[in-house]
Amino acid sequence: MGNWVKKIVTWFFRLIPMREDIILESHPDFSDNALAVYQYMLSVGVNKRHRIYWALHSREQAVHELPEQVEIFYLEPRGIREHVKRLLALYRCRYILDGNTYLHKRRKGQVRIHLGHGMLIKITRDYHTKEKIGECDGYLITSPFWYDIFTEKVGIKKEVLLPLGYPRNDVLVKKEAERNHLGDYILWMPTYRQHRLHPEYGMENQYPYGMPEIMNREQLMELEKRLKEKNLVLYFRPHPVQELSLFSREKLEYIRLADDAFLEREGITLYEMLAAANALITDYSSVYYDFLLTGKQIGLTIEDREEYFRYYDCPFTDLKENIKGQFMESSEEVMAFIDQVAEGKNSNKETLMEMRNRYHSVQNGTSAEKLYRYLKETYQFDKGKA
Repeated sequence: MGNWVKKIVTWFFRLIPMREDIILESHPDFSDNALAVYQYMLSVGVNKRHRIYWALHSREQAVHELPEQVEIFYLEPRGIREHVKRLLALYRCRYILDGNTYLHKRRKGQVRIHLGHGMLIKITRDYHTKEKIGECDGYLITSPFWYDIFTEKVGIKKEVLLPLGYPRNDVLVKKEAERNHLGDYILWMPTYRQHRLHPEYGMENQYPYGMPEIMNREQLMELEKRLKEKNLVLYFRPHPVQELSLFSREKLEYIRLADDAFLEREGITLYEMLAAANALITDYSSVYYDFLLTGKQIGLTIEDREEYFRYYDCPFTDLKENIKGQFMESSEEVMAFIDQVAEGKNSNKETLMEMRNRYHSVQNGTSAEKLYRYLKETYQFDKGKA
């Protein structure tokens, strides 16, 4: 009976005329490439001609007053009204621009562009598969360098790959010279090793504070002392699921947590914060590729790469030949990196420029506009606008 009801409901919604409306999705909600595309669409008045829907994951995040013809629906609806609103959007909107959760097409005539949320530095076996991704008309990448990797490692056809760049990266170029109210700082964005809910399934290599190479309280305090001496703040942005109970107990002045609550309090987006950072520390995170656009120093804590890539697939046969920066495999090397940044030195500038040119064919902050133009020229998107 349940299957029959589902078939009848599906049949009914497929009869509803499709509209030239748009669905946007990201995780967290209102972020990433989808947010950058949305902001560009608002700037050219797309919402005055078409309805824009945000597909939301969370009910905890505050939804502020939305502009004209911008609405929300929940991916996990409650009650009949929310279920109907979700189905109406998924079946009636012609354009689907998803960035994290794969929102598959529901009917013929829909156009789906997967915006992505990071170029491949690791491949998650149950996420980066053509079966999971499903049918899409376009899949954003940052340069033609990625063609072979996505076709061979993920199974996406080359003709679907769109080297238009990531819209979220536009701000890294446009605001590169701008400073914000946070002063001089380094942003540290590691991937997680121990899941806060399932630490027993984490990697063998334990990082008690979530910071690779900072292995004990003595090293943490030494890092705090060095930052104070150099008058630099280290904003630590851990992965949302990283176990941080030990870090949370410490009272630190120059090492500060930069989670989503912090960004909201400061009235700044993650990529605006990234654009104004003096340097970045990361490891196996796609933010590495993005930060290349700033031309600033990048520190890489990849000592545990052999263990890490027993858990994940790697797009490269030799990681260190393809991900270059200031390699740091001890707390002493982290301190040395702090010193370099404080002195304004970037000994890897030419190498990082080489990496930037390899991984980014769009370097002038126009990726959101390029995607908009592509949709107009290919699918007559936003026909009311010249």
